[in-house]
Amino acid sequence: MAKYMIHTCIKRLWYVEKYLIPSMTEQGIDEQDITLYVDVIDGCLKSHVKSFIQASNYNIKGMWHLQDDVIICKDFKERTEKYAGDFTVCGFASEYDERKGWKDGDATGLNMWYSFPCIYIPTRIAKSYTDWFNVYVWRDHQYDKWVKANKYDDTIFRIYMENYYKDEYVLNLAPNLVDHIDYLIGGTIINEAAERKHPIRSLYWQDEDLVEELERRLKDDIR
Repeated sequence: MAKYMIHTCIKRLWYVEKYLIPSMTEQGIDEQDITLYVDVIDGCLKSHVKSFIQASNYNIKGMWHLQDDVIICKDFKERTEKYAGDFTVCGFASEYDERKGWKDGDATGLNMWYSFPCIYIPTRIAKSYTDWFNVYVWRDHQYDKWVKANKYDDTIFRIYMENYYKDEYVLNLAPNLVDHIDYLIGGTIINEAAERKHPIRSLYWQDEDLVEELERRLKDDIR
């Protein structure tokens, strides 16, 4: 059995409730195993820390963290249950990870993917990370630009892993567990002012038919 936390905000709650959660329960995931963390006012970075503190308080080995702009693969339940153990699992990779040269398969804290759309984090790491964050990130001037922007949660988590878990085993899982479909549901919210030349998609995605079906459903609902 696995536990899941979906990180969302008011603007995306409609997609999470109507599409994402039903796609998970249709595969047999118990809705009681899904926790919603809804950011109402805090913004990306602050809500990120609060959600990780909440996740670390569960008496479980770890938790899968999902963002609110993804679509899950056909065997999501099977593979997330298989890899819910005592090491970090990255379920998403993009062209950025490819440019960095970070490969799929066995990895460490030094070459793990930027996988915040879908990542499994052991409770022991979530606890130590939030303790470190609250002591150093809010106060250390080297993090000022990210704190002032109130985002870059994935960057700060990687900095932590690179420094404190650089030799720790991490699995970069391919095929990916999710694809990133924000372009279908209104585009990026965190970087609303940013212009992307093309969508940021999964590097190792095999279920394109699911994306096409979602696109049809979204268009039908708009009509």
